[in-house]
Amino acid sequence: MVNPLQSHYRNKDIYIKLPTGGRYMKNPPTLTVDGEIGVRPMTMKDEILMNIPDSLYNGQSLFELIGSICPDIQDPYEVSLPDVDVILLASRATSYQKTMPVELKCPKCEEQAMYDINLQMVLGHIKPLSEKTEIEVDGLRIEMRPNTLAAVNANSIKTSETARLLKGLHAVPKEEQDQQLREEYSEAIQSIASANLILITDSIVKVTMEDGVVVEDRQHILDWLANSNRKTLDVLQKHQVKMNFNGIPDDYDFTCPGENCGHKFKSGVQFNPSFFFTVESAMQLNQKTSTS
Repeated sequence: MVNPLQSHYRNKDIYIKLPTGGRYMKNPPTLTVDGEIGVRPMTMKDEILMNIPDSLYNGQSLFELIGSICPDIQDPYEVSLPDVDVILLASRATSYQKTMPVELKCPKCEEQAMYDINLQMVLGHIKPLSEKTEIEVDGLRIEMRPNTLAAVNANSIKTSETARLLKGLHAVPKEEQDQQLREEYSEAIQSIASANLILITDSIVKVTMEDGVVVEDRQHILDWLANSNRKTLDVLQKHQVKMNFNGIPDDYDFTCPGENCGHKFKSGVQFNPSFFFTVESAMQLNQKTSTS
């Protein structure tokens, strides 16, 4: 029997353009003719999931949330990292208010005040990911892509667990450290290094050699990275950071509400997804410019 209330189910209340356009997913999302994707408000279950520490830690809540609010994404595990922040920001805008408060200090009168940022305006100015995905390193042509949320999440879990192990090993007095403890320490360091290499490998689509041979095998690429010099890895990591940029604008215009001030200034605001869904909308920020 069809539920007579079905017509009152939540709808896609906001449409956004993904920084990547969804082009890196094996199962492309369903987009509108304008290249946008619809985002629905969160359900009560979604909100509960976002407030369970364990589900946030293992990333499961994020995958379930994306599947819930973006039904046109077939596999949330394929979502690219730049798209995640934009999707979460859109969910924040459609689930709560269309504005988000941020506390800033006026660079002229130095008074702290609350300012509202129009989230729809922010989402309307998302910068698309650069079409340049290929770089050259040591005669090799390397095609790169943004990391997937799944890969970044797995890396975060691994490095967090290893960091806790290292902290515990550091707590042992040096005179009490035996050979086994030193080996565990060495293995922990190697584990973090390996996790970082795996994350770089995830961002590499293929490597084309000087003779035209194309290497796409994940293990072959990982082995090459493990035996590369620091300079090569630095180049790849810098491009990896560029590929993972979410396209959200950095600077915003504000006017001090002080009765005897009214100073206009710019401030850089850092949107932190971990605060998107708190009742107080506690946004982390970096105020970095002033005067105009």
